Amino acid sequence: MKAEATASRRFARQLGMGWDGLAMLALSNLLLLATLGLSGLWLLRRVWRIARDTPVAGMEGDWVVVLGARLLHDQVAPGYARRLRRAAALHQTDPRRRILLVGGYTGGSVSEAQRGREFLRALGLPADCLFIEDQSLNTLDNLRQARRLLGGDGARPFVLVTSRYHLARGQALARGLGLRPTPCAAEERLRLDPWTLWRLGLEAWYLHWYEVGKAWSRWTGNRHSLARIT
Repeated sequence: MKAEATASRRFARQLGMGWDGLAMLALSNLLLLATLGLSGLWLLRRVWRIARDTPVAGMEGDWVVVLGARLLHDQVAPGYARRLRRAAALHQTDPRRRILLVGGYTGGSVSEAQRGREFLRALGLPADCLFIEDQSLNTLDNLRQARRLLGGDGARPFVLVTSRYHLARGQALARGLGLRPTPCAAEERLRLDPWTLWRLGLEAWYLHWYEVGKAWSRWTGNRHSLARIT
């Protein structure tokens, strides 16, 4: 039973997509085949440009929302640490800012948001500026829960912090939910190592899935699917 529970948590993101999500994944892949990959390359260009050009400072917003990332042996992994350090730097430039950490239990015994809060407290940030959401299992859930917690502030611009390779999808999902994100890159610049190139390609594939699903759901009037993504 313990092994089953561990596996369930490890694949929580995949298990939470539902049958409509799987159907949109199949449709997205069919479109990629039909266009010989051109539709994916078009989105890869968007992912690349946003990852390359997004700044790390000068953003306006009372809130900083930090997207979660899978923990490594229940500890903050290097990529997540970069997101958290960027949020800390933004707070230092304006101590009035509040930070919302989003991310649930996606592979261990503690949530991404809770570990992120502990990390920022260790950097010296005060507890009263830190807020967490620890039930969401993927980026869309992260942002949906952020919208709920921000309430009226969600109608105003806020700073969205995540890794450079993840910026395009995070921004698209947030805007699809009616939010007004100002993207902020965790890293100073985009590094062109094999792992980052792989992540850029994977993000383009995820973004293609989202955009195809959104377009199809609107065209067919599928309220159930639209409720999940808007």
